[in-house]
Amino acid sequence: MYIVRKNSFLAITISCLIGACGGGNSASTSETKTTPSVPTPTPAPSQKTPLESAFPVSTNIFGITIRATSSTKPNKVLHAAKVMAEYLDNNEDGAADNPLIVEQMVNAGATLLMAPTEASFEEAAEGIEQQDVFQPLFGDETIPDDQSTRFDATLEEVLHLITHVGYSKVYPEIFGENTGSAIAQAMDIARGGQFETIPQVYPEGAWYTYDDRTCDYSCMVTEYTYWGLTSILGAQVGRLDEIQNEWTLNTAEKVKSKDAELYSILTNDSYRLANTLPNGDYQGFEITLSGTNKTPAVDSSHEILQSVVSSNPNYKIAYTDESYVYMMSPDGSNITMLADGSPIAGYVSWGPDAKFVYFASAKGEAESAWEAFRVNVESKELTKLTDFGKDVRSLGVSPDGDYLAVSVMSGNSNIGDNNDNLTQFNTDLYIVDMHSAEELWDSGRTLGLSDMDILVSSPANQQFWYEEINWRPTQDNDGKAPILAYTQTWRYDEDDVSYTNVFTIRADGSDKTLLVENKDQPIWDFEGSKLSFLDMSFYDFDAGSVRRWQVTGIDEDIAAPALSPDGGFMIFEVGDGSRKAGMARASEAVNNHGVVIGGVNVYEPRWSPQPIELNTSSKTVIGAINANQCKKAAELDKPACFIVNGRHAEMNGVIGPNIVETVSQLLKDQPQVKTIVLNQVPGSEDDVSNLMAAKMIHDAGLSTELLAHSDIASGGVDFFVAGVSRKIASGAKLGVHAWGYEDANGHLRSANDLPRDHQEHRRYIEFYEYVKQHSPKDFYFYTIDAASFDNIHYMTEDELIQWNIAR
Repeated sequence: MYIVRKNSFLAITISCLIGACGGGNSASTSETKTTPSVPTPTPAPSQKTPLESAFPVSTNIFGITIRATSSTKPNKVLHAAKVMAEYLDNNEDGAADNPLIVEQMVNAGATLLMAPTEASFEEAAEGIEQQDVFQPLFGDETIPDDQSTRFDATLEEVLHLITHVGYSKVYPEIFGENTGSAIAQAMDIARGGQFETIPQVYPEGAWYTYDDRTCDYSCMVTEYTYWGLTSILGAQVGRLDEIQNEWTLNTAEKVKSKDAELYSILTNDSYRLANTLPNGDYQGFEITLSGTNKTPAVDSSHEILQSVVSSNPNYKIAYTDESYVYMMSPDGSNITMLADGSPIAGYVSWGPDAKFVYFASAKGEAESAWEAFRVNVESKELTKLTDFGKDVRSLGVSPDGDYLAVSVMSGNSNIGDNNDNLTQFNTDLYIVDMHSAEELWDSGRTLGLSDMDILVSSPANQQFWYEEINWRPTQDNDGKAPILAYTQTWRYDEDDVSYTNVFTIRADGSDKTLLVENKDQPIWDFEGSKLSFLDMSFYDFDAGSVRRWQVTGIDEDIAAPALSPDGGFMIFEVGDGSRKAGMARASEAVNNHGVVIGGVNVYEPRWSPQPIELNTSSKTVIGAINANQCKKAAELDKPACFIVNGRHAEMNGVIGPNIVETVSQLLKDQPQVKTIVLNQVPGSEDDVSNLMAAKMIHDAGLSTELLAHSDIASGGVDFFVAGVSRKIASGAKLGVHAWGYEDANGHLRSANDLPRDHQEHRRYIEFYEYVKQHSPKDFYFYTIDAASFDNIHYMTEDELIQWNIAR
């Protein structure tokens, strides 16, 4: 990640930040210096500043501010905050390791600013006074979950803020971003000389060869510090091929042997730099966000959600969370991951037989274009359909299964700064006979543009975009080709879209019709009599006019409604950042009460064209004969088992002595699994085996998750807290109680009858310490005091927060 950007705000802000525009603080490195208290943040004034208005979501770490736009995903903001907390409180005891650094950063106004992309950051930052102490971080480079596929730039950008605003000012003789400091002298050796500008060619033998000519000497020091510390902490292991044009000492051993002076500085305990790599799993204290306006979510027991399921039995909804493609029941239950589309995926649609979900994704090597894919909802087999080298902007199969329509942009938005200048491109609509396409895919090949015909096009200089494809699901008995709805947008300026109009056209190119102006994202109802739009309006073909749905009860923005098969309900997107799914009845009354479905981030929810009854017996199952038996394991008091679904494994049943073997098989045979979703896990019959297996999933780096209908208790809770990260959907139930034992007289007693220092307590406390549970000893005694061995206490929402159960 380069520090200095090419665009105006970032170039000034970041070059000033990283380039140490101001003089260094004269703070001494003497150990006799008193340790100041960390000041608390000043309350915000009632009148919002431009910065607060542009970046309204906020939190702080020891008083150091993190701000984000409202469209930045909350989990990414929290991840950045946790990484900052781990850098500053590496032992996670809730106190800053080096209060001098924190005091300097707070007093200087150090601020991490976040937006979803560089372009959205530029837009938000326009007109804001530039500060030397601002550090940008973009959502599309922030990786809070699986960091095995992409490097998490949070590790870099947060560290830049800490070293530039903190260490370089508190310890100028050591970390000063100027010639003559100890770290600068080490850098001069690493670069093969003291170069105040980038040399044409670095001397042979140099191991730090950063070549961004917008990065001045002080910026070079900051980058050098970053490369050194993160290599020592293990972040660069396995990345040598990717980074060796800048840095070749990608492991701690290489830094120690080749750059001994840098290693000595960065591992000197006097400065209290991190000695463990942050992973976003901070346990020192709870971190929360302010400035988010959220409507409380509901679970599947809500009347509206129960009604939509009973009125539309076995229908499913496909959607993305912008990285993965999922399928769920309309009430938010039975979530199934269909495909990994990371780093980014979208434009979901169904095939007419509901066998496949189609989508576009930039999946693949760096700078891959968005290509078309489809996934079999039964087998999860993923097929790449196109190899255009240009972005697919939407796609869909006609209701008769005869045609595939694809919107294709004239370039690749993922190359260079193309995504910041989309007005240089246009899009055309292509169409291909599905039977010819199937033959191509069956032979292992992909579609090229030469295999397709143009359906709608215009000269590139007109800057028209044809996209948001949606086929009318019904056909008239007139022998005519099926009807496709799409949008035509004229982009004459990146930040100013002139207009977006909705058209219809037949698959043979006939009957092209301008249906309605100034509308976007058309979605047909199941009867083909209504076409809904992004702004919650719809075109009624019977009335020949545009009308609107009104939804109450949701305080956030709602958009993109899709009518249910029976026409009585609509699902829609909620929020403008990390979007959720909302559901409401679909009438023209003004009091259509809406609810937010708990536990899911949803983009582009689309109903299946027909009911789906999956053959779950064909799924990979560990610990049971088939998926149906595993689903019923808890109900039938059977041993715990797993149903594997891509990167997720659903867990059901009673944890017994076989759990170690079962988990071992899961880890060995299904290495792609990253998350265990505990569904129905009522407890454990063998605590020793349970704790051993739970440590195994913790050591493997697996996360755990509870859905809205999950119900776990006793040993099931122990297994859940072993996840390196943990998610809990609203409505999930977690039950705790004391374990039981038989006393000398043969009476059954509860664990809390034993003295607090009894050795039998130790194994549980040590387990909670091992999995980094918040306040392990206190949490253990809370659980055994909450209810006796023959009773159960379900944790309240306040208790879940108090004990930091989700993390």
